[in-house]
Amino acid sequence: IKNDIIILKGVIIMLGNKILELRKKNSLSQETLSEKIGVTRQTISNWELGVTQPNPEQLKLLSKEFNISIDELLDNKRIIDNKKNDTEKLARIIIIYLKISLIISIIIISIILLLRVTHKKGNRSIGLEEKEDSIYCKLYGEEHGYRVKYTKNSDLIIKQSGDTYFLDILNLNQYDYAHQVFNIINDYVKKQEGTCEIIENRDLSNIVDMQIKEGTLTKNSLTIIIKENIDYNIIYGEPFWLEKYNYKTSDYEKLENTTGNNCAFNLPAYGVTPDKPLELVQDWSCMYGSLNKGIYRIVKDASFNSDIPIDKDDIYYIWTEFEIT
Repeated sequence: IKNDIIILKGVIIMLGNKILELRKKNSLSQETLSEKIGVTRQTISNWELGVTQPNPEQLKLLSKEFNISIDELLDNKRIIDNKKNDTEKLARIIIIYLKISLIISIIIISIILLLRVTHKKGNRSIGLEEKEDSIYCKLYGEEHGYRVKYTKNSDLIIKQSGDTYFLDILNLNQYDYAHQVFNIINDYVKKQEGTCEIIENRDLSNIVDMQIKEGTLTKNSLTIIIKENIDYNIIYGEPFWLEKYNYKTSDYEKLENTTGNNCAFNLPAYGVTPDKPLELVQDWSCMYGSLNKGIYRIVKDASFNSDIPIDKDDIYYIWTEFEIT
């Protein structure tokens, strides 16, 4: 299985490199390609980084967009040199997926069964990573928010807090799992013709669109444009920091401030409405100098300009990726 996983990872990385090569060859941005394929920009980025891979339907759309066959997109000529034929390779990959899925399922079921026992003993979170997600809703012209702290692996609730409006009318204390609470709130608000957004781990990127203004990216700075499709009453300040993608860990790592300066900080804060996007120049030369080749993301903090309990004095984050070549 270990050798098969290594082979599969190599195939995914090769496919990601091919998508990146074809996208640049066709002068397409990640955002433009994502709109054509019907996925998010983050999904395109994950494909190119080899984090995930497109499904068969998405492969068809990619081959049509790039005007090449699926075989060319998958670069099967290289793979055939190491395999008897495509059918055998596909069968091996499917078997690998099934084996991995079975192992993961067994592990998850074992953890859930163990946690159910500890939950009954009143000990929900020992030795497990915790998460704290929020739901932000607009209903009858008012804002309502609710937060759930839970164990990441089991989804068992550790603590609930926020607007008592939901707590009272939906009797949320009767539920043991975070997804149950969020689903109950979301279903209720939608039936009342309101809207809700789930905010995972204080990351606002799924509800706020932060883009890099075309033609502004250099090794020392860029200009960002922040847009909102709905007015969330969020305010954005000048502060930001940079993170670089580490291929060994498959994760982003915060850059060290080599100068000791903090020129990214300033007092003004800005509001954004759907008809009034925010444009800011972000110059990091005084903190990091000129950037080397690699994939980066710029991260900014934000906060809700409201008094709903989950948001008061809390900091959230938005980010977008870019590449220095």
